[in-house]
Amino acid sequence: MCVLEGSMTVEKDESKTRLTPAEWAEAEAKWTSGEYTLSKLEEEYGIRRETLSRHFKKRGLEKGADSVGKMVRESLKSDAELRAKARAEKIEDRRTRYDGWAYALGQMVMVEVTTAKREGKPLASIEDDLKSLQRASGTLAKCFEISSKALGMEKEEGGEEDIPNLVFGELTPSQVAQLRKEDDEPEVIDDDLLESLEEEALSEAESDFDASGEDDDGDA
Repeated sequence: MCVLEGSMTVEKDESKTRLTPAEWAEAEAKWTSGEYTLSKLEEEYGIRRETLSRHFKKRGLEKGADSVGKMVRESLKSDAELRAKARAEKIEDRRTRYDGWAYALGQMVMVEVTTAKREGKPLASIEDDLKSLQRASGTLAKCFEISSKALGMEKEEGGEEDIPNLVFGELTPSQVAQLRKEDDEPEVIDDDLLESLEEEALSEAESDFDASGEDDDGDA
């Protein structure tokens, strides 16, 4: 009988306890934080554990839900940051490589021109070699364009960024005529300067290609 009376007393006491919407929101926040048990909430708010449990289930609230959600959000944020960093490093590496290759092609053009001048040959005599270098430059530029789109570089920069590039396409008849005209015009050439330019161009071209070859071997 005493037990029954005690049980009735609990029901009576709880019936007098009414939580305000703000208090319920606070209790829900504590429950989903994972730091509060039903017993602790019962002690703090004077509401039975069974009542609290029914309320939370009705609201679809699980213990520690916010804590888990926070960890998931932090994990996703960290993963996104790592991907962004890796992409930025890849973009910088790609730019450096293509810029080096384009510069090496330019050096090869200088080797052809300075050699022809030093040997007293007309520039028209190296037309085929220049065409080959132009085609190589055009191919390199196209590869860079495709690579840039794949990495979304044009969106990042807000516009298209080109690597240093030689003249596209074939030499036009007017360009050939201009070369021949320049050949016919007398020109004072400093042999020492030409030799110096040639040696410098050859040295830098060889260094650039050796470096790019080592990078490719390392990537493989």
